[in-house]
Amino acid sequence: MHKMSDVLEHSLVQNFVLSLSAQTEQLDELIDAMLNAPQPDLNQAITHFIANQENYDFAHALDIQKENLNAIQNGLALQKEHLADAAKIVALCLVLETNTLPQLNVAESLDGFPM
Repeated sequence: MHKMSDVLEHSLVQNFVLSLSAQTEQLDELIDAMLNAPQPDLNQAITHFIANQENYDFAHALDIQKENLNAIQNGLALQKEHLADAAKIVALCLVLETNTLPQLNVAESLDGFPM
């Protein structure tokens, strides 16, 4: 099984962690890294992450529709219509794998939401 941080380039993972602490937007860099990563490895890392979730609350929290989540699980993460949702999942994977969740400023309105 691949971890997302193993699939994407090491420099992207470092920049991602730094961007979280700097509160900057790195979506374009993340999507470029996804497009340049080996597709089978990326799909496997995403599928592994989704399969290891007890429920799909993360998808609801990321505003990912069930049909898009199913498409991403079926290897369609890099299709244009699913790329933004797949990037949300990849970002969540990186946050969890790099243990940077405590660095994030979470809006007070999300206090009761499971993280």
